[in-house]
Amino acid sequence: MPNELKKLIIKEMVSRYNDAGSYLVVGYRGINALQFDRLRSELWKKKIFIEVVKNSLASIALKNTGKGEIVGLLEGPSAIISGGEDPVVVAKETVKLSEDAPLFTLRGGFLDGEVLTIDSIKNLARLPSLPVLRTQIVTGINAPIVGVATAFNSILRSLATVLQEVKIQKEKSNG
Repeated sequence: MPNELKKLIIKEMVSRYNDAGSYLVVGYRGINALQFDRLRSELWKKKIFIEVVKNSLASIALKNTGKGEIVGLLEGPSAIISGGEDPVVVAKETVKLSEDAPLFTLRGGFLDGEVLTIDSIKNLARLPSLPVLRTQIVTGINAPIVGVATAFNSILRSLATVLQEVKIQKEKSNG
């Protein structure tokens, strides 16, 4: 491959890896083209991208982005998975694929400045997705507020009932 072409490919990879907050490195040794296309289309439906990389070029690109810690994961046929709006969804889908297709293997990854091991990717995949977490947080914040509002409403209802009874008693005594 001519040097200029390699430089352009590395520049494109650096740009892509800088834009991605997280990505996972996987191996695909033994997976044929048809199986790989099926995996790629399954991920594409969820806006998750898988890119087969030339290890030497990906290593240079990762080092240029300051993420050289994961260069050791690039051994043998390698692909990098990125995209998706939620790293938890990316981890869930990748773990699911690795379980469904044993030749598709997790190697590690990178998330928010931290290197991910296989175990940390599996732990990440067990978390609820970002929308579910947001809902849980809002529900957790709302629960005490709803409880206080319900208590105030109950007190006000009781006060209104007592005042109504007082009014009825006064009317009876006056009338």
